[in-house]
Amino acid sequence: MNSTADTAFGRPSGNEVVVLGSAGGPTPKPGRRPVSHALIIDDEVTLIDCGNGTVSQFVTAGLELGRLRRILITHHHIDHVADVAMLLHLAWSQLDTVVQVIGPPPLARLFELHYEAFEFDIRSRMDDEGRKHLREFVEVIEIEADATIQLGKAVITAVLVDHQPVPYAFGYRINQSGLSVCFSGDTRPTNFLARLAHRADLLIHETTYLTNAADYLSPARAARVLPRMRSVHSDPTGAARIAASAEAKALLLSPVGTFGPASDEEILAEAGVEFPGKTWVGSDFLRVPLPIKGEI
Repeated sequence: MNSTADTAFGRPSGNEVVVLGSAGGPTPKPGRRPVSHALIIDDEVTLIDCGNGTVSQFVTAGLELGRLRRILITHHHIDHVADVAMLLHLAWSQLDTVVQVIGPPPLARLFELHYEAFEFDIRSRMDDEGRKHLREFVEVIEIEADATIQLGKAVITAVLVDHQPVPYAFGYRINQSGLSVCFSGDTRPTNFLARLAHRADLLIHETTYLTNAADYLSPARAARVLPRMRSVHSDPTGAARIAASAEAKALLLSPVGTFGPASDEEILAEAGVEFPGKTWVGSDFLRVPLPIKGEI
């Protein structure tokens, strides 16, 4: 079933998930920005993925850059990682504590190249404004295998998922203050993720709607693209099957990939075959309060 959530600008409302970017894939799309989700618990912000334009979405959603504590990168496709270093550069003046950035290699090299490319701006602001170097506000933690990391109040569990041929693609679970939220990253349906999301308050799972895709692709492109999409992503039914197997309390389908128009109702109808609980389809600035209220 679809459930009511809030779509609003500039309205932080306690513990919640805010969809900052709900578009699947790197090609720009009207009305949807590339992938990013903000998890707010105890006035701390954990950012999961950081596609192009995330910093603008972040402030438009009414979130405070100074409350950003950690960024989790699922994998290095451009729609998930394009702005991770730039966001922290632009947030620099608002940071008074180190932001931890967790993800697979070459995450550390990405930041070193950013510092090199923007050395002029960094040095200018250090000289003009007396700031410490940007790197002093960034702690990069690279992971190459399943891991559990305690960062302040949050316990972050990372599990490798299945997004071939990407060697390091992770799903994440954040446990904090009695709440548990799981993010799939890009993946085909996998039991590794079902175990990670076991009885989570909310599973945010990517979905790619392919039911009408052949209507919007040439026969040659459909023959080439669609089998691959089915092998590396999750359609609504597959994502919902993982939510059901995990006994998750609720499901947010985000980001959303399509090749043509697809209504929320069409996506929800497919998901509802496998998962009867509360379900939302991601859209930019959708807010899902935590914990989930009502019967599941």
